[in-house]
This record gives sequence, C-alpha cells and structure tokens, in this order.
Amino acid sequence: MDKKVLDWLLEGPAWLKYAVELQLLDKQPDINPALEDKSIQKIITRLKGQTAGLPAIKSGQVHYTATGKAYWDLFLLADIGLTLKNTGLETEADDIFRFQAPDGTFTMPPNVRDIYWCMSAILISSIAKMGYRDDPRVIKYIRAALSDQIPGSGWDCDAYGYGPGYSCPMDDMNVLMLLGQYKDYRENPKLNGAINHILGHWESGDSIYGFGVGTRFRSLQYPAVKYGILRVLDALSLFPYAMEQPAFKNMLNFVHAKAKDGQYFAEMTDMVYTDFDFSQTKEPSRWITFLVERIDKRVEEG
Repeated sequence: MDKKVLDWLLEGPAWLKYAVELQLLDKQPDINPALEDKSIQKIITRLKGQTAGLPAIKSGQVHYTATGKAYWDLFLLADIGLTLKNTGLETEADDIFRFQAPDGTFTMPPNVRDIYWCMSAILISSIAKMGYRDDPRVIKYIRAALSDQIPGSGWDCDAYGYGPGYSCPMDDMNVLMLLGQYKDYRENPKLNGAINHILGHWESGDSIYGFGVGTRFRSLQYPAVKYGILRVLDALSLFPYAMEQPAFKNMLNFVHAKAKDGQYFAEMTDMVYTDFDFSQTKEPSRWITFLVERIDKRVEEG
C-alpha cells in the first residue's frame, strides 16, 4: 500500500482511522475516539430510534432499499469494524430475531419473505460481522440458506422462476457477503457456482432479474444498495477461488483505472449520509479509497 495514500487515510476522521488501523494495518486501536465521533453517535442514535432504526422494522417503516435507515446504517457500522456490544445495540439487534421462524428463515415487514435471501442477508451479515458470527440464531439462518441453494448455482428469491441453474445476482452477492465471514465457507467449492454466476454476469453484460452491469453498476458509490461493482468485489474478495478468476481481476482492474494518485472518488451519491465523504463527488473519498484498499489487501494475502 502506498505510504502517501495510507498517511492520507489516517488523516481522516476518528472512525475512519479506526477502520484503517484495524483492517488494513492489523492493529488493535483504541475504539473510544471512533465511538465518540459525532457522525457515528448520530448513526447509533438513529439505529435505536422508532422511526428509522432497528426497532422501526416491525412497523414496516423501514425498507431494505432506504439509505439513512436501519439496514444501511448498521451496514456502515459493521464495515467500519464496530460491534453491537461497543455501540450499545445488542438489545435492538436481538429484537430482529423475533422475525426468525423455527426453520431459520426471516419474514420481516414490510415485504421480506422467507425466500428473500437478498433482503434478510443484509441485516444478518451485518449482525454477524458485529460480533454475532457464532450466535446459534445466525448459524441457523446460514443452514437454512444453504439448504435453499440451487445445486451448482446460488439463490433465487423467485422460487426458481427463471428455470434450473439460474440464480439472482443480488441474492448471491448478499448471501456470499455473509458466508465469506467464515473460513469453512470461504474455501467451500459448493459456493463456486454462485461466484461463477456473478462473474459471468459481469462478463456477459446481460440483465438478470433487472440487475445489469451498466453505468450505475460500474460507478463507485456507497452504500451500493441495489447492486454495484464495489460491493460485488468486496463480497467476492472474501473467497480465494473468486480472486483467482480472470473476470474478478478484470473487474478489479476496471476499478483501479479510476484512481487518481491512488485516491478514489464517489461517482454516485444519494445525499443521505452528508456527514461522510462518500456523499459528495468533488473531492476524493477516503472511505471509498479505504474500501478498495481493503479489497487489494485481501487479494495480496490470497
């Protein structure tokens, strides 16, 4: 990693410095400055609230595509490397499991059905990343997802409506985002079909389930709520098999070509996270740059 870029990242806000030291430099930094950051405190407060937070999910007011609300607020904190315990969100996270059925699946308002793996996996992957990887309820969810995997492929939220062998790229990406947190799954060849499906989607350029790989997909943005190149690379970079594939390398090279002096710009924003540099496009974004560097680190480490 370029020292000049690293120094620039470390000059960022306390929460970003924490993420860099923890995830890029493999240190155990003091978490308190990150938790005391006003922007992070605002996110935590919102996650505890009845309007846009985790408790609001039961009311049907929180949709999985809505930024600035529970799904993506929690996703951001998890990406930084914060835990449910140190953010004081354990009670709110536990409340999510009220929507879990005995078979491990989730049905949540307003429209998350048990087979909608793309939606539930967003929350569960964040919860797992924030200290709940070994929670038996998370493990039960994973087993349910694996039992619903299409042989030789991934997951299909449309009850296999496209025919044998098809899967939804959003389902695949989000489930892999969860499974990639576990060493046993990172090296499990049974997931290669889902990985190949996503990489084949990039190569073919086809539209699948309405998800394409055009301008919006190729733009660097955070969070990539719908389906975007940065989050696809982030999820796939958890799997050694994926990183060996020419299509993965091609996709990563496409992103690398966007760098200016090692820095990356957000190319699309929705102006919700105005406290964070990925909500603007005029100046380079330390957070977007951090995310690319995190992918690069995984590739280098194999």
